[in-house]
Amino acid sequence: MIKTYGRGDLFLNTFGALDRHELGSGEEMIVDNFHLVAFSDTCDYTVRKFGGWKETILSGEGLVTHIRGPGEVYIQTKNLREFVDWLWTLMSVRVRSKSR
Repeated sequence: MIKTYGRGDLFLNTFGALDRHELGSGEEMIVDNFHLVAFSDTCDYTVRKFGGWKETILSGEGLVTHIRGPGEVYIQTKNLREFVDWLWTLMSVRVRSKSR
């Protein structure tokens, strides 16, 4: 994890859409580490093992982040279709001009 602070813009690159969740004081959320993008420094968190060895070996995952508010949590959807649609908006002009 990388901690950032200060004033100004911060660029985040995600795979899919970016979902914002607001946690109230004491509210909790468990997030797959491959989907977690960012959370407020007002949140407490712990990284925990999820499932047993079998799940870890077969899925390649096995860790989740348990986050307790208050604060904001940002999660990426990793939605392949949304990602492809976004790429197409950037590339469509070039593809169309080369096919003529």
